[in-house]
Amino acid sequence: MTKHIFDFEQIKTYDDFYRLAALELNLPDYFGNNLDALWDSLTGYVELPIDIEFINLSLEQLDEFEELLLLFEDAAMDLEEDVFFEFSLRKEDKEFLMNE
Repeated sequence: MTKHIFDFEQIKTYDDFYRLAALELNLPDYFGNNLDALWDSLTGYVELPIDIEFINLSLEQLDEFEELLLLFEDAAMDLEEDVFFEFSLRKEDKEFLMNE
């Protein structure tokens, strides 16, 4: 199984994510840089099994990238033996939530 870590301290926009995902997941040149194309790639192009981890998400990014998070959660549920997905918040956001 291949593990891919996406550090959201380096990812600010969907375009940033798509650019990095295309490199990290070795997506084809015709990858469409949108959620539908990402789903198609995960379910039909990317070599499985795969382990995806998003790290250093901010609370704002949880909201901004909600559809992306849901896509990977759906892929993990639909392809339960082949796609593993987890994400974690930045340290300061974890501490903020714990103090709420």
